[in-house]
Amino acid sequence: MAQHDTLEHWETVRAAQYLGPGRLEVVDSPLVEARDGEALIHVEACGICGSDLSILAGMHPRAKPPLTIGHEFCGHVMQIHGDAQGIRVGDRVAVFPLLACGRCHACRTGNRHVCRTLRVYGIDLDGGMSQVARVATANLLPIPEEFPLAVAASLEPLAVGVHAVSRAPLNPESTVLVLGGGPVGLVTALMLRHRGIRKLFVSEIAPFRLELARRLGLQTLPTDKVLDSIREATGDEGADVLFECTGAPDAARAMTDLVRSRGWIVNVGVFKSPPALDMRAVNFKELTVVGSRVYTRDDFRQAIEIAPALLLADVVSHRFPLRDIHSALAAIAAQDRVSKVLIEPEGRLA
Repeated sequence: MAQHDTLEHWETVRAAQYLGPGRLEVVDSPLVEARDGEALIHVEACGICGSDLSILAGMHPRAKPPLTIGHEFCGHVMQIHGDAQGIRVGDRVAVFPLLACGRCHACRTGNRHVCRTLRVYGIDLDGGMSQVARVATANLLPIPEEFPLAVAASLEPLAVGVHAVSRAPLNPESTVLVLGGGPVGLVTALMLRHRGIRKLFVSEIAPFRLELARRLGLQTLPTDKVLDSIREATGDEGADVLFECTGAPDAARAMTDLVRSRGWIVNVGVFKSPPALDMRAVNFKELTVVGSRVYTRDDFRQAIEIAPALLLADVVSHRFPLRDIHSALAAIAAQDRVSKVLIEPEGRLA
């Protein structure tokens, strides 16, 4: 067993625990040791995701209290027990938070990310909103020393965008519309631009997010004018490919109008309940509608490779120490110039 030379000074660790609907508390718990095949990670940063908000509202069907939330996290290795999988104490790592069964049809056919019983750190078992997290060594991916941690903590949502973009046929002449300028919509758009898409539009309702998208060099369309704007840009045809990144019922109702005949719709946003979708338009226009769920390990590795070429740090709007997590949640609820919010357990994110 390898061990970080300061680990012996830790007796308790602080963590943000979900204790029931509407109850999130920062608690002190005894430090646990890594079990065989696991590592302890000194967490440097953890992003707050929409799924975390669903957990706190008591709306996530799998999250059970008490639970340390957070699945978008990075840090450095403090302790390793058993097979290190090439990882060493002191390495900077991002956490691949998915745990698959390895037995179902999806797993057997190379699609472990849609495992029938997929589990996720921070949802099904304790995650990274903590000073120290216990993680399987197989779920650790090294990150370069030169990565700013604000970028490293954004690799998980970037991997979502990488996977989403892989789900539809694209070429440099494609007209592509992204619905939603939140963190996932923005990283999806940045990935599309990285792929060489020139006719790229982002639609968003919040003025700050429209402004942020423009600062990132993206062409934007206000939500209340998106249909007229996309038709004007395409000779009244509609987009070739649409990425739905809002999870909003109004977007589901509108998206079949926004794509051309035989166009593609990629559903990235997670809807809280089944939305209304115009299946007649799917028939008459012969649309292809595909889902996109999380990412593969290769998607995550690709995110690490391309992150330096993107503007991920600019997507982060707020950073809070763990003790101020309720202020972070209040900022998200107020939607006052907020995009991606990071929690830094030690309050010293570089």
